Amino acid sequence: MEAFYESTTVKAVTFFLAAGLFLITPLINSAINNRLPVAMRAQHAKLAKDAWMKTIILFAGSIAAGLLALVNGGFDKAISLAFFGMCLFSSIGSVWTVKKTKTLIQEAKELSLAGNRAARICDVERMNSEKAAKATLVSFTIGLLGFLYVALIFDIYGFSWVWFTGFVSTAFAIQSARWSDAANFAIAKYVSDPNHGQ
Repeated sequence: MEAFYESTTVKAVTFFLAAGLFLITPLINSAINNRLPVAMRAQHAKLAKDAWMKTIILFAGSIAAGLLALVNGGFDKAISLAFFGMCLFSSIGSVWTVKKTKTLIQEAKELSLAGNRAARICDVERMNSEKAAKATLVSFTIGLLGFLYVALIFDIYGFSWVWFTGFVSTAFAIQSARWSDAANFAIAKYVSDPNHGQ
């Protein structure tokens, strides 16, 4: 198993597969958009583009950190820093989305709480606080600890499997981004239409 973790080929293939997934995301979003009701397509396309741009920004930040580490510490350090950077930078973006959604929830409550609307807004609020906020906290904590470990301690106490731990941790970054975006998407209609959800 040690040979797997130490293989430069495995590390490079894993990294480029992750990068490739990000690059084909617009195609996946387009296919999903074509299957949605016509009334929802414009809003979905806008939100999907926003989510993809946030992903590209966090990926670019991770690449920059990785390239800096490559110059100063080698490939193992670079790829580990890039993966933990994705976790960290994604969660920072999600903090903003969670906070923005919380503000929108308050606006929706002030607009109207008639009929079933109050219960539905409460469901979105629960999704934002229990799912999005918690996933963001987990992603931020893992990303920050991993990033600091690789940046400060890896050269002294390095382990061959750290890069793989960073790669697996990107699942938390994806979960954080998707839950925060889902809550933000869910509340948008309640803010723009006082009759929505009644």
